[in-house]
Amino acid sequence: MLSFRGCAPAVVMCFLALTHAAAQTPPAEPAAPPAPSAPAPAEPAGPGRFQYGVRFGPSFTTLTSVETFDDSAEPAAFEPTMNFGGFFNFALTSMVSLQPEVLFAAKGERIRDKGAPPVITASGEEKPAAADRVILVRYLEFPILLRLSKRTHENTSLYVIAGPAFAFRRNAVIREVVDSGRHEDIEAQVKTGDLSYVVGGGLQYRRWMVDARLIRGVPNIAVDPFPAPVTTRAFSVLMGVRF
Repeated sequence: MLSFRGCAPAVVMCFLALTHAAAQTPPAEPAAPPAPSAPAPAEPAGPGRFQYGVRFGPSFTTLTSVETFDDSAEPAAFEPTMNFGGFFNFALTSMVSLQPEVLFAAKGERIRDKGAPPVITASGEEKPAAADRVILVRYLEFPILLRLSKRTHENTSLYVIAGPAFAFRRNAVIREVVDSGRHEDIEAQVKTGDLSYVVGGGLQYRRWMVDARLIRGVPNIAVDPFPAPVTTRAFSVLMGVRF
C-alpha cells in the first residue's frame, strides 16, 4: 500500500503541471457588444403642420352699379387697388390644407359724368372721356380658403383654392382721380359688411408663391339699392412668401 508520503510528490507534480497548462492557455475573448439599433427614420410632416407668411399684390375691381352711389355718374374703368396682409396654413392631409388669410383690400370703380363729351385725339379719333372720380370702399377682409396642392417637382407644387371671404368696411368715399385728398364721404350709403366667394389657382416654389383669383361679392352692399343693387367684383394677383 502506498503511503501518503509516497503520494505527496506525485500530487505536487500534478498540481504544478496543471498550473503551467492554465498559464499557457490564452484567455477567452470577451463577447462583442450588441450592435446599436439603427435610428428611427424621421417621421414625415403630419396633418398638424403649420405655416404662415405674408401676401401682397394688385387687384382690379368693379361694381355692378355706380349710379346707386352717384346718380350723375356712369362707369368709366376698373379701379386698380393694392391688397396686402398675411396668411396661415394648416395641413389636413398631404394634399389638402386650410388657409385663412387677413387682407387690407379695396373695391370700387372709376366713373365720369353722364354724357361727358368724348376726347378728340391728335389723329382725329374720338375716345370716351376719361374717368375723373373713383368710388372706393376699403375693407378688412378675411378669406377662409381650402387649398388642394399637387407636387410637380421636389421644390415646386401647383394648387387651387376656393372658399368664402368675409369683409368689414373701413371707409367709403368718392374721390378725385388726380387728387385723392379731395373726396366725398359715402359711408352712410354703404353697408358695414360684405361676403364674397373666392376661386383661383397658383404656383409655389420653395417659400415663394403666386396665385390668381376671382372674387365675386354675393350681397348688395348699398343701404338704399336704388336704382340697382351693388355687388363687388375683383380679379387679384397675389404674391407671397412663407416664413
